[in-house]
Amino acid sequence: MTGIILFGLITTVLGLWMILKPQLWLELAVRYCRLPYMHPLEILIRLGFGYLFITYAADTRFPTIISYAGYLLVAVGVGLAFLRPSYHRHIGITMIQRIGPWFRFTGLVVLPVGIFLIYATC
Repeated sequence: MTGIILFGLITTVLGLWMILKPQLWLELAVRYCRLPYMHPLEILIRLGFGYLFITYAADTRFPTIISYAGYLLVAVGVGLAFLRPSYHRHIGITMIQRIGPWFRFTGLVVLPVGIFLIYATC
């Protein structure tokens, strides 16, 4: 359950960051997408947290939602494994730049998700 709480804390912090400092978040996210190890790290993060969500879903307040989120994370991780790293990088940078003007709004959506995950595990 610690992994789900960690994911919730990271999501909450990122949501607050998107609300308070959207331009800085944009710059750092684009810089991250350009890192050579971004692609394998994204796959490992999604597969790892997906596994934790699925494994510990029954111990949460909302096991069905948490397990579905876990399966979604695993599916995205597997899907990313079939992409070329350069294409994944291109998609990431393009999407970040497109939603850049909406980062504050996106943060308002992401923040409650993080809080929900923490609540679901406590």
